[in-house]
Amino acid sequence: MAGKTIAIVDDEPHIVDMLSTFLQIKGYRTCSADSGEKVLVLLQLEQPDALLLDLMLPDIDGFEVLARLRAAPDYAKLPVLIVSARTDLASKTRAEQAGANGYFTKPVRMPDLIAALERLLNSPPAAPPASASSSPESG
Repeated sequence: MAGKTIAIVDDEPHIVDMLSTFLQIKGYRTCSADSGEKVLVLLQLEQPDALLLDLMLPDIDGFEVLARLRAAPDYAKLPVLIVSARTDLASKTRAEQAGANGYFTKPVRMPDLIAALERLLNSPPAAPPASASSSPESG
């Protein structure tokens, strides 16, 4: 996946560092933001190929970020994987209904995350799933 850019949004610097390091080892370029508002600007500047999105952010939460992306024509089909500490079924269901392409709980198993990214980046662009019941989960 050389040349593909993955945006990471998480307000915990050690999570961003861990994800960035692992993705860079796998040949991806990364960019990051520590808030919902900042990632919306970052997406315009960097035009990433996929987004790893935390749900619990200091300003607007990940659900709102996802809703804004899915409502914007330029980002409606951007692959978005949730990487969150929230393990409850309600959060997973809400994220899937909002158009997330997958949901991973922290601590994330990196091989599973990479496999999901590669699947999303190698598949033809499609509308976000209405129900992502077959989305990868990790715990």
